Amino acid sequence: MRRYVMRRLLALPAVMVAVSILTFAVLRSPWAGDPAIVLAGQNASTDRIETIRQDLGLNRPLVVQFGDWALRLLRGDFGKTFVGRQPVWPEITRRLPITFEIMALAVGFGTFFGVLYGIISAVRQNTPLDYGLRVFAVFGQSIPTFFLLVLLIVLPSLWWHYSPPVGGHRSLFAHPLDNLRLYLPPTLILAAAHAAGLMRLTRSTLLDVLRQDYVRTAQAKGLREGVVVLRHAMRNALIPIVTVIGARIAELFFGALILEQVFSINGIGQFFYQSVLARDFPVVQFLVVYTAAIVIVLNLAVDLSYAVLDPRVRYA
Repeated sequence: MRRYVMRRLLALPAVMVAVSILTFAVLRSPWAGDPAIVLAGQNASTDRIETIRQDLGLNRPLVVQFGDWALRLLRGDFGKTFVGRQPVWPEITRRLPITFEIMALAVGFGTFFGVLYGIISAVRQNTPLDYGLRVFAVFGQSIPTFFLLVLLIVLPSLWWHYSPPVGGHRSLFAHPLDNLRLYLPPTLILAAAHAAGLMRLTRSTLLDVLRQDYVRTAQAKGLREGVVVLRHAMRNALIPIVTVIGARIAELFFGALILEQVFSINGIGQFFYQSVLARDFPVVQFLVVYTAAIVIVLNLAVDLSYAVLDPRVRYA
C-alpha cells in the first residue's frame, strides 16, 4: 500500500500543473472576457482600459504571466484580487469556515439519512415504509435544489409570516443558536438530494448482499437481524457507498455555491461566483487549483478506504 500511495502522491504535481495550465489558458481565451473592460466599464476609453491592463500585468506575454503566477504560487503568494487589490489568501481564509460548515452539515446529514433510510428500505422491502422512502428518494433527486431553497424562503413568509434569516454570518461557537437558525434549514435542503441518491444506492447494494449465501447462513444460525445486517451484510455493501460519498463531496461544492447565492452567505461559493463575473483571474485560478487538489486527495482517501473495508483488496 505504501508504494501505491507514493505513486499517487508523486502523480499529484503533474495533475496540478495540467489543471493550472488548462485553467490559465481558458481564462485568457478571447471568449472569456477582459477583466480590464469589466473594471473600467463598457463606456470607458481605450486609454483607460489599456492603463488598467498595464496595471494588472495583462499586457505581458501569456508565458510570462503564467510563469510569474506559478512561481508566486510555489512561494505561497497567491496574488491580489483584481477587484479591490486585496491579497487572495486572507479573503479565502475569511470565507473558508463558512463553506466548510455548510458542506460538513450537508455531507453529514445526507450521509446519515441516506444510509439509514437505505438500510430500512432494504430490510423492509416491498412494505408501505419501503414505498414511502422510495418516493422520497425520487422526489429528492427530481426537484432542483435551487427551487427548494427559494421555497424555503418564500413559503414560510406566506404561510406563517416568518422570514428565515438571510445573509450575514454567526460563529458556531460564539452564537450557536443563531448559527443553526441560519445554516441548518438550507443545509438540510442541500443534503436532501445527496441523501436521496445515497438511499437508493444503499438499498440496491444491501439487497444484493442480503441474498448472498453467507447472509442466509448467519440468519440460519439464529443471529439477530441487526447483527446480520450491520455487522455482516453492511460492511460488504459499503465500498460502492463510500465511492459515491467521495464523489458527492466534490459535487456539494457547487450546491454550496447555489445555497450561498440564494441566502446571500459570503462563503467560498459566492466568492467564486462573483470572481467569475468580475473576471478576477487570481481568485478563480486559485480556487480551481485548490478544488482540484481536494478532489484528488478525496479520491485517494476513498481508494485507500477499500482496503480497510475489505481485507481482500490489495494494492500493487
